[in-house]
Amino acid sequence: MPLQVSGQLSLLRVHERGSRYGPPTDQIDVEVVVQFRNRPNEAFGFQLRDDAEGPAREGMLGLLRDGFNHGWTVTIDYEISPGHHNGVAVRVWLTKPPGGTGPVLDPTVLALRKRAKGKKKAGRTR
Repeated sequence: MPLQVSGQLSLLRVHERGSRYGPPTDQIDVEVVVQFRNRPNEAFGFQLRDDAEGPAREGMLGLLRDGFNHGWTVTIDYEISPGHHNGVAVRVWLTKPPGGTGPVLDPTVLALRKRAKGKKKAGRTR
């Protein structure tokens, strides 16, 4: 049965296939690695492979990226061997903070929208 961890991410790492993560006695064969602020001595990851799980794992990476970039709460379910500090993530989801409604827009997008709105107003004649 998977375990669960939640919090803000302090690390999001993607590396080459076969690089592995962790010391020889506690390695995980993964390409994506995350660490949580509240659990700095543990790491969790998953593979990015061209297999049946590929699309789901690409989606998991996208969620992790969003959570890392926006400081949202990330929750993962993971499997880990007893006595180890590095586990394999099997599920990922995000939780926005209270009051965090609607989409988060990049500041560049907001500036472009504001500029376009200003041009429309300037171009109007009566």
